[in-house]
Amino acid sequence: MTRALLARGDAVVGTDNFSDYYDPRLKFARLTLLQNDKNFWFVQADITDRERMLALASQHDDLSSIVHLAAQPGVVHSTIDPYIYIQANVMGHLVMLELARKCSGFNHLVYASSSSVYGRNRKIPFSAADRVDQPASLYAATS
Repeated sequence: MTRALLARGDAVVGTDNFSDYYDPRLKFARLTLLQNDKNFWFVQADITDRERMLALASQHDDLSSIVHLAAQPGVVHSTIDPYIYIQANVMGHLVMLELARKCSGFNHLVYASSSSVYGRNRKIPFSAADRVDQPASLYAATS
């Protein structure tokens, strides 16, 4: 997605905390492909770091859109350590909303949730109109 945005001439500010839930080497390798683009800035940070994220609003006041793909992964692990899911998925989302509110030219937020929000729904494919009020896990409830 970042490469497509850069190719059409958009400026992109990326952020990642490089969580070790998955091997971060793939993320670092992908980041290397983007670092030479003059319209790409990267900040290694956690989206739950409110001060750091809101500082982005000061540094990039012209931010007009956020594509929010950040979340703590792992349905099963959410039953083992629920606190990191609440912190990352709930507090992190709130921080992204506050970041958007601080940017004067902001107009668009894209949030990628998880198919887990559909709970035990057996209908395939899922639809945005399907009920999501009976999550089957904490992960689903926070996504």
